[in-house]
Amino acid sequence: LSLVGSEMCIRDSRITRYPVCPFENPDPELLKLPSSGKLSREQAAFDIDALVYTLDQIHPDIFSVCGQESFFRAVNKAKESLPDSVSPVELYLRVAPVVSMIGDGHTSLVFPFNSFFTRDTKRFPVFVDILSDGSMNCRMSVDSVIPRDARILSINGVSAAEMVDSMLPFVSGEKRHYRLSGVNYSFPALLLTMYPADSYTVEYLPRGNKKPLWHTFPALTRDEIRPRLPKENAVQKRDIYSFTVDSVNNVAVMDFKSFQDVARMEHFADSMFSALREKHIGNLIIDLRDNGGGNSAVGDVLLRYLSPIPFTQMEKALVKVTPTTARLRELPIPAGGFEFYDSDPSEYITPLTVQEGHYDGNVYLLTSNKTFSSAGSFAWAFKETGAGTVVGEETGGMNVSFGEVIYFTLPVSKLYSSVSCKRFWQFHADENDIHGTLPDIPVPAAD
Repeated sequence: LSLVGSEMCIRDSRITRYPVCPFENPDPELLKLPSSGKLSREQAAFDIDALVYTLDQIHPDIFSVCGQESFFRAVNKAKESLPDSVSPVELYLRVAPVVSMIGDGHTSLVFPFNSFFTRDTKRFPVFVDILSDGSMNCRMSVDSVIPRDARILSINGVSAAEMVDSMLPFVSGEKRHYRLSGVNYSFPALLLTMYPADSYTVEYLPRGNKKPLWHTFPALTRDEIRPRLPKENAVQKRDIYSFTVDSVNNVAVMDFKSFQDVARMEHFADSMFSALREKHIGNLIIDLRDNGGGNSAVGDVLLRYLSPIPFTQMEKALVKVTPTTARLRELPIPAGGFEFYDSDPSEYITPLTVQEGHYDGNVYLLTSNKTFSSAGSFAWAFKETGAGTVVGEETGGMNVSFGEVIYFTLPVSKLYSSVSCKRFWQFHADENDIHGTLPDIPVPAAD
């Protein structure tokens, strides 16, 4: 390291230099993907530069979790590791861990599922669930060889724990427990790319057994797998929210899968709470365990029936404003900088009155490590307002977190990325004490 005039120079050929904007006037030939479907080393490096530049231009603070040195060393390592040619999937495997270092569940490089999995792709014929402790259970297998909820101990001699840990770097998230849910989602793709095989020997332990069993499955195509799955496990489309009433036990259960459609929630909530009043149901359970978020305004509608005090889900927000953000959101080009919003308590949302339908029964909110984004902010506001009792696991969504996603595609590989453009402070949140909604009654979500 030396000072030359007013400039600081690094005597190292490995230094990464970023152009003013990787999208400005690129060589058209550079953007052409060869017929082989593989990027040249130069093209892959260009995509990495474009990715890093765009993340930095949109995200409020890509270094809030990882340090600058660690991040750029990882960027350099990814570029140095590039072979003469690389497929989009191989580029993903090199770069996704760099993006996950940002520590933001909304900012990630997305696995190219659609281009990778074809009708003829042979895959692992066992479906698994990654639990919040990192263990692996069988959900179903071809011919029901492995019983449901049997513990998967190893696959082709690699322990389940080692396999899950090796996949975690490819998944974005604020905490390990939420990233495990990402591994759960991406497991079939990551297994096939990181541990490819023509057959899979699975070591498993059925419930109640003391000794493990083994079975070897051939890799099968999707069409070979489907007819051999148990029919009772066929995927059924469920409403994003629904409720059932148990009048005998004086309880209703709301199954809440996604924060979508404000108008629909308004109609649904009115209908549900009217039914609870008519039937004199004094206990309501709201299940958010599999809810990954959506539109927070949907949560505002429901909270008006539950909160005993005026509320807001997002108390403060910081917005990154750059020409790149404006271009991707098709907005007028701004001067650039940050905008900070601090809510006014006089403008908090007012709960409904009893006459308007406010629910005065006992409310229990079920949460899990998968409860994220708008579901996480709803859970936080629910607890902060004293609307009821939280039962389950700490949510995957944090009380101070990044959000409001912008999507973009890398110029050559067409890999897809998401990135947050805002930072949010939830109701009464302290940025010096960042965590998810903590349950009043801790219980494993699977129970």
